[in-house]
Amino acid sequence: MKSPAKKWTLIGTGAVVIAAAAGGTLWMSTDNNEASDKVAVTMERTYENPMTLPEEWEDYGIGDPYVLRHNGKYYLYCSTKDWRIGVKAWSSDDLVNWTYAGLVTEEPLTEGAYAPEVVYWNGSFYMYTSPGGKGHYVLRSDSPTGPFAIETENLGQTIDGSVFIDDDASWTFTRAESGGIVASRMNDPYTMDAGTKLNSSLGHWTEGSMIIKRGGTYFLTYTGNHVFSKGYRVNYAVGHEAPDGMYTIAANNPILISTAKDFSGLGHSATVLGPDMDSYYIVYHNLIGHSAEGPPVRMLNMDRLTFNGDKMAVLGPTHGAPTEAPALPTFRDPLGGDPAADKWEQASGADGGSMWVTKEQTGSRFTAEFNAIIQPKGHRAPSAAGERFETLFSFKDERNYRSIGIDPSAGTLSLREMREGQAAALQEAKLPDGTDLAALHAVRVESDAAGTRVYWDGLLLAERKEWQAAAGRIGYRYAEALQPELHYTAFSGEAGGSSDAKAIKPVPGTMEAAHGVTGEGATAPVSAAETPDGSRAAKLVQGGEIAFPVDVKQDGTYAIAAMVTKASAGAKLKVHAGDASGSVTLEEASFAGEEDWAKVPIARLTLKKGTQWLTLTGIKGEADIRYLEAALSAEIGEAAPVEFDPEATFGEWQAKDGSYALASDDRDSKMYGGDVRWGDYEASFGLTKTAEPLGEAAMLLRTTSESDFPDQVADAFIGYELAFRNGRVILRKISYELNEELDSALLEIGEGETARVRVKLDGPRLTVYADGSDEPLLVYADSSAFLHGRIGLRASSAGWSFSEVTVSPIGKE
Repeated sequence: MKSPAKKWTLIGTGAVVIAAAAGGTLWMSTDNNEASDKVAVTMERTYENPMTLPEEWEDYGIGDPYVLRHNGKYYLYCSTKDWRIGVKAWSSDDLVNWTYAGLVTEEPLTEGAYAPEVVYWNGSFYMYTSPGGKGHYVLRSDSPTGPFAIETENLGQTIDGSVFIDDDASWTFTRAESGGIVASRMNDPYTMDAGTKLNSSLGHWTEGSMIIKRGGTYFLTYTGNHVFSKGYRVNYAVGHEAPDGMYTIAANNPILISTAKDFSGLGHSATVLGPDMDSYYIVYHNLIGHSAEGPPVRMLNMDRLTFNGDKMAVLGPTHGAPTEAPALPTFRDPLGGDPAADKWEQASGADGGSMWVTKEQTGSRFTAEFNAIIQPKGHRAPSAAGERFETLFSFKDERNYRSIGIDPSAGTLSLREMREGQAAALQEAKLPDGTDLAALHAVRVESDAAGTRVYWDGLLLAERKEWQAAAGRIGYRYAEALQPELHYTAFSGEAGGSSDAKAIKPVPGTMEAAHGVTGEGATAPVSAAETPDGSRAAKLVQGGEIAFPVDVKQDGTYAIAAMVTKASAGAKLKVHAGDASGSVTLEEASFAGEEDWAKVPIARLTLKKGTQWLTLTGIKGEADIRYLEAALSAEIGEAAPVEFDPEATFGEWQAKDGSYALASDDRDSKMYGGDVRWGDYEASFGLTKTAEPLGEAAMLLRTTSESDFPDQVADAFIGYELAFRNGRVILRKISYELNEELDSALLEIGEGETARVRVKLDGPRLTVYADGSDEPLLVYADSSAFLHGRIGLRASSAGWSFSEVTVSPIGKE
């Protein structure tokens, strides 16, 4: 039986959401306060990864993509195929539909141009690229589509240069290096110092860096290790000091990885603000096949980013299925001339001049953007004092509105308010030194319950917490003598990351509890509990609900787990979607390890493909929750030998009568088998020391994202490793460059002897037994456990041999 429709309220907002039955349409109010005029907001517009663009480099595709947002449009640049000249570009209004813009430079030095990136500043577009990987050049143009001309000699600085401009208008250049990204301060667009290495290593060559700043926090993304590796991936780090300061490596890394046969080598990303001016998207490439000249062909991908405090996450990676397209602004007008009567109307100011306002108005939460050339070149002498240009918002009438004023003669930006015809200047900020008002500039205003934030060309110049959002129209007001050129103008009903709660979360995937929606009238769900990753948690109380709009990518059984506090012990939670439901009581025994937070399995649900609500309900007590995790799950029916995958066998292994050993000591070798969907199981194997080994042997457990390539870290997988060496058994937790020893015990294996080892994986608890004993050799409870994955063998010496490698359901032999 289908459940009746329910009302939901977005966490931290006033928006109302209606949930239809599972698999039905998702509805959401277009107004920030009203529950009327609901329109479907999910899956109306879709796209699918990977994307194919017109006029891609033949037999190469789109590699190292970078997207510039300028004047309401997007411009995509990519690496040039080896031995070809020029840089290609495409333009788009919505990040999905792209038009080829041609070669934006044909400078001979751009042969094989690596990773071109373009920044706009004060009327000029600066391109940074390292042709053939032989050092950087800077090119300049008056247009994002060129022509770009070379302005510098070879600056060196390895490859993959990226420029970040901070709120104080200081510039930082980041680039690739072995063992970590290097950041250099810049005195101007053409020079950079030697730089300092950031603590942002992927354990080997690290490249494809980019910095964005959001909410005062620096988010650094970076890629490694080798562009041709299946395990090419994207990590991020968080900084609070400066773009070249100390960073904290995020616990949810990598944020982009896939080693699947048809979707691997994800990397060299760039981040860009979405069309609604609130969401963020990450673009990256994947590898496919091989070109006629040898290297893999690369394809373009894009996925939604979400933010929760210091935590950044990708809703994906998505592949081969329709995905929700970026939301468009509620209002947008490219202008470029006088405002048109169908969208604008003229108002009259008390002291003359021109005043234009939109016919459409914002809700009580909004982001608005205004692009203009405030003082066109050659039109007359510089402005006299008092001749101001203003962008208007929260406009009720000519006597009541807020504005951001630009004073060309003083070089200032000021926040002003008109109340009943009385103007008050409330706050002022200096424009960046050297600002040329004859160039195009953008003013962006974010306004919500936390106040109003004002950006000038992407730099946060002013913030006024007292200006909580107020509905109204937006517009312009200016002295007639200025005669500005008005360009792209837009607003949306989102601000401060509010759109993250509305975004459809792909399943399998992770859902931040703070991005859920809660039943109308429930207690405020934001929790005061501290989190180790700087994210916000939600509090689920008895009778309360937190729901997530999700897109289940395929029919299947899904294991659901929640990251909760130990203080939540005693609470009972229920999770359901459609006709499937399950529940758990958070007993003390549910919590692993000594940490305050633990990932606890909740239920296994059989879900149907499609959009639907996944809802978490508080049945008893209360729980502080950081996130939910949904993963495809498969149970093991009966005890059986592990079948190893020939395509996931790395190194020279010899197999005979169910035994496996290396042919030589030449390399660290691995082989994987079983099902990545396995969760709880028992694994058993015999380990024989056939000779005095030169290295260690290991059983790999719950592994995912396995790769093998010469130029990457040796531990190229995510999972657990039970290693044997020098009379010790060592349990490690591995995620590529991160290798953590969790626990160890003594286990002597003499030459010619065989130890029979059994490992029980039950939720977050790993228990190791040896030689038929019922007494555990080692017990470890991982508070942030990997809960699914297959099995592998690893050895670096021919002196070890594995035999009778089997798996069975928990409690069965």
